[in-house]
Amino acid sequence: MCSVALLEDGVLEEFYVEDRNIELVTGNIYKGRVVNVLPGLSSAFVDIGKRKNGFLAASDMLEKRTALYRSGQLPTRLDVSEGDYVLVQAIKEPTETKGARLSANLSIPGRYIVFMPTVDFIGVSNKISDDESRDRLIELLTKNRPTPGCGLIARTAAKDAPKSDIIDEIKYFNGLYESILDKFNAAEGVDKLYSDGDLIFRSVRDLLNSAVDEVVCNNNDIATRLKKDLSENLASSVKVTLVEGEDVLKRYGVLDEVEKLLQPKIELKNGGNIVIDYTEALTVIDVNSAKHIGDVDRERTVFETNCEAAKEIARQLRLRNVGGMIVIDFIDMQDPLHNEEVVDVLRKETAVDRIRTRVLPMTELGLVQMTRKKTGREIQSLLLRRCSECHGAAYVQAPNFLLRKIKARLIDIFADTACTAAVVSVNSEMFDCMCGGDWQMAVGKYRARVYLVPDQTIGKNSFKISARTEQVISLPSNAYLLA
Repeated sequence: MCSVALLEDGVLEEFYVEDRNIELVTGNIYKGRVVNVLPGLSSAFVDIGKRKNGFLAASDMLEKRTALYRSGQLPTRLDVSEGDYVLVQAIKEPTETKGARLSANLSIPGRYIVFMPTVDFIGVSNKISDDESRDRLIELLTKNRPTPGCGLIARTAAKDAPKSDIIDEIKYFNGLYESILDKFNAAEGVDKLYSDGDLIFRSVRDLLNSAVDEVVCNNNDIATRLKKDLSENLASSVKVTLVEGEDVLKRYGVLDEVEKLLQPKIELKNGGNIVIDYTEALTVIDVNSAKHIGDVDRERTVFETNCEAAKEIARQLRLRNVGGMIVIDFIDMQDPLHNEEVVDVLRKETAVDRIRTRVLPMTELGLVQMTRKKTGREIQSLLLRRCSECHGAAYVQAPNFLLRKIKARLIDIFADTACTAAVVSVNSEMFDCMCGGDWQMAVGKYRARVYLVPDQTIGKNSFKISARTEQVISLPSNAYLLA
């Protein structure tokens, strides 16, 4: 497993994990074959050589939908037929139930630009706010785009980059696109034509700039590769330090911070806390004052807690890579100006996020709705596995309820008059409970015998019952006659 952590003044700001045994598809470009067209949904399923077919939707093909809609270029239907080969790019990872989301409009990110060969659009990163820089970059991109129909977006790093470096990158991507088209025409069937690279490559491209002082690595081969990539991609030198025989993440306190990312509750410095809960449709965040009692002015105390929570929420969304719809329940405030200021703090903190976010005004109920573009998997899905006891429910059944189900099953079994005994196997905790006097009476009286057997292989939500018809049965030494 490969990990990349970005620390600013010793504080963890971004963290990424990639399992080398799992191939990611986001950013990859494929020659796919249309296997099924759904005209009613304006979409199609496309075979890209993976276990599940990818999903190509006409209404969700472009990232800059609003700007392109104004230019009249937002597609409303797919002009493809079953069996056609199409040039597509994966824009979202597959899930357990769905294949990868695909787009027919390619978007290839570089250090300074995003190259979009099939979209007629010139733009600048929203993080470049001054008009002079934006106008200068738009003029540069417009003058140097390879074809009138080619789209270019200046990334944040382009603001201070030499003009020649930006032009060289445009030329490089234009040549890359031509080679992708050649591979598409040469491929006889479904094939991968371009890969977005591994975590190390993407980190050099997206994270490293002149503001980075040092890169610490614990692998000699990767350190050598980093030195080469950084010398080729950065104008100023960045120190690469190789640390062997020591866990780098532990050395800088990253492991302890990552451990906290797996917990739902995050403690705030002033005594308050936030609780993050994940659902199928959205992520819900609750803000609590908890131990922060403040002074006699309740409104001021709540306002300060909400402001600190807004800052930490923005950081947690980056660290946990939370995407999709997010609803935040801030503590109720009476002053409307305080409501607006808390939302402004949240917008300011999320503005530094490299992933596109959108924050809506606070509702009358004190809720803030926001969205963050989904990119890859959330940190929890990478570092946690579904619990074999609760199967993801986060709870186990109460012993009383489990006993109720055992009694119901015994009634069904003893309805067969040929049954002379039943052997009930439960986990050791349930076994101890059921052997107690009150529990033994609660099982009930039956015309046949009931034996209780502890079994460590049985989960806390489960039990096993076997019906016996023979007069003499073989039982383990720790079996207990229950009734």
